[in-house]
Amino acid sequence: MDELKFDEFADFIREYRQVPDRKRISPETQFERDLGLTGDDGSDLLEATEKRFRVTLASEEKGLRETFNLGPNEYLFHSEGWDIFPFRFTSLFGVEPTVREFTVGELFEAVRKAKAVTK
Repeated sequence: MDELKFDEFADFIREYRQVPDRKRISPETQFERDLGLTGDDGSDLLEATEKRFRVTLASEEKGLRETFNLGPNEYLFHSEGWDIFPFRFTSLFGVEPTVREFTVGELFEAVRKAKAVTK
């Protein structure tokens, strides 16, 4: 089986997100900033990616944290909606959740690594 190429992966993202052909998708393209993908839509993309490329990105024990080297309070996407108690998490735990500037290139590399493991 041929190794996955970035252009093939970018075509998948383009089709999934219905990105116009005139808009360039590069490894540095950020899902939230550049493609407007956040919250549940981000989770849906990860599931669609697993299905399309027949890989597992989230482990049973650690979810996506290990795959994407996420810190304890770090996330790939913002949550959807509006938090009526934004101070709640910071007040209780002393840390503010952060959202990574998650890129198409990061997801592409995670898929390539997962495909290498499943060979």
